[in-house]
Formats: sequence, C-alpha cells, structure tokens
Amino acid sequence: MDGPASSGRDRILAAAEELFAERGYARTSTARLATAAGVPQGLIFYHFGTKEGLLLALIRERSTRTLADLVPSPVPADPHAAVVELWRRLSRLLGEQTPMHRIVFRESEHHPELRARAREIHDTITAAVSGYLAEVTGHAKATPRHHAAARMLVATSSASSVAPGGPVPSAKAVADLLLDGLGRATR
Repeated sequence: MDGPASSGRDRILAAAEELFAERGYARTSTARLATAAGVPQGLIFYHFGTKEGLLLALIRERSTRTLADLVPSPVPADPHAAVVELWRRLSRLLGEQTPMHRIVFRESEHHPELRARAREIHDTITAAVSGYLAEVTGHAKATPRHHAAARMLVATSSASSVAPGGPVPSAKAVADLLLDGLGRATR
C-alpha cells in the first residue's frame, strides 16, 4: 500500500516500537500510540485489528533481517576473515534492534504468539549461521559443534545489544576461539 494510509501505518509501527520499548506494552494505550503517530486512534484498529495485532505486526515486520544482511555471501576464502565479518555483521545488525529486543524480552512472557515468532526468527538466524560456519570450516554440512557455535554467536551478539556498554568480544578473539574449536574438515 502506498500513500497516506501507508505512511500512517508506518508511523503507527514507529510509535509502537518506541513506546513499547520505553513504557512496555501494557502501559501504552492506543490513544497514546495514536497521538505519538499523529493519526486517529481508529487507524490503529483499521490496520492491525487490535493492540495485540499491532504488537505482532511490529515484531513480524521490524525484527527480521534478511539472511543476506546477516551472513556474508560469497564466503570469504580466508576462514578467519569470514568469521570476523560474520561477527561484525551479527553485532551490528542485531545491535541495531535494541528497542525490538527490549520489547521481545519484556513481552514474550505474556504473548505466546510473540514468543513463538521470536523463537522462529532466532532459529532461522541460528540455522543460517550454523550453515555458514560449516562452509567456512570446509564441512559439507553443519555438525552439532557448528550448531552450538552458532547459538553462542547469536546469543552473545543479541545480549550485547540488550545490555549496551558492557564489554564486547573483539572480532579477532571470536574468530580465533571459534576456528580453534571447530577446526577444519579433513578430506
């Protein structure tokens, strides 16, 4: 959809992201959302049905990144450079979603659909990272070690974005640790 309705919808999503992250879902009224978005309150219900529909649309539309943004393609020939680039992308792209992370962590306990969507997004990202690590280390397919390493990478980069200001492992340290632990495939 283009035009004023689309921009109103986009403004509602932007206001919801800001207010849900700042105040929480339960403490944010649709009246406050409408005021922040500069739209009539009825437009929220027109586009999303309910306040919970807005929350779910927000997570669905604003929390996903294309795998092309997260996982470098083609894979760099140098395994160390490949893992360094992967870590930088994960840290940067997952870190940009700090408000979304706060919303997901805060609200998923009370919204089973949100929790399921967050799990689906996490699993998709983790599977892509696992496959990438297998390719980087010369394995035909991901092993349990690749899956474990991928989970650690995704969790660590996500944690860094939720609790900013803490120490973040250097890309070199991450690459050294992962490549030492995963090893190269023997052919």
